[in-house]
Amino acid sequence: MVKKICVSQLRQGMYLCGTDRKWWDIPFLTTKFLISSDAEIETLREYCREVFIDLAKGLDVAAPDDNEPASALAAAAESGPLPQFYRRFESVLETVRAGGGIDFGAVAEIASDLTVALDNGAVSLDRVAGRSLADPALVHKSVSVCLLALGLARHLAVAPDLLRHTAIAALLHDLGLLGLPQSIIGKAAELTGAERSVLRQHVSAGLALLHGVPGVPAEVLEAVWGHHERPDGAGYPRGLVAGQIGLPARLVAVASVYEALISDRADRPAQTKLDALGYLYAASPAQFDAAVVAGLIEVLHAYPPGCIVELVSGELALVGAEPANDLSGRRAA
Repeated sequence: MVKKICVSQLRQGMYLCGTDRKWWDIPFLTTKFLISSDAEIETLREYCREVFIDLAKGLDVAAPDDNEPASALAAAAESGPLPQFYRRFESVLETVRAGGGIDFGAVAEIASDLTVALDNGAVSLDRVAGRSLADPALVHKSVSVCLLALGLARHLAVAPDLLRHTAIAALLHDLGLLGLPQSIIGKAAELTGAERSVLRQHVSAGLALLHGVPGVPAEVLEAVWGHHERPDGAGYPRGLVAGQIGLPARLVAVASVYEALISDRADRPAQTKLDALGYLYAASPAQFDAAVVAGLIEVLHAYPPGCIVELVSGELALVGAEPANDLSGRRAA
């Protein structure tokens, strides 16, 4: 059920699904997201008078006698879909850390449930956020990369089995980081050559953890093995070129780097989403599959219909309803 409310009634845990302003008049990439911070509420109050909320996906307006403390509201938001997925995948990782091996059935179930949540709108790609330094890095990254890869796979009309394999591989792609020194992973300075070599071992370490686990499809293993390969052959560990890299690996590669760029790291702050997409675009097609990068730009609605773009010729153009087949020569105005 959609309900129109005054911005003075906004609170965390509500699901915004529209405003009284045009999309380009407010500083959000989308007008459909779960409100999770006071800063988002203040921005909406600054730009809007009335907004629309979806009661099926978030909280309703507080009753006049509702004295629920802010901590309780935060807890309600924390009980939403994504934190539940974080907790479920953390349970899988804890078993691995304890030497119990991979519960592949649990991983496959999480991937399936994330697919359903994305398809029914319970979670949104527009709300995939980067990690802070305080977040459990591997859990947050794995779930976010899974959602992004799923969104890309859906956008590119990937067959159901391959989509399932992509989602599972996205959850498991950095599994090998569990066995590496945390002093390298969280280092607040540029890595040395020797440290970079150690970090690259997470691919083989992840494969070793998956080796012999019953039920793991070959496509999942191949994607975990290939998510650091590059179309120009400069990737690792095998130096594959474009035609040798499977689609799941290419999807996971783009999703993983995008998530890393929008996350805080000890040696640099997070990039904005547009800057991260700009980096991926500029690095294509050498480092990333250009069609996959274009797909990410489209699914994140970075340049939605109605947006003005500037061509390299200096001309201005209005983005239409149909996505362009070739994004070359365009940048945001």
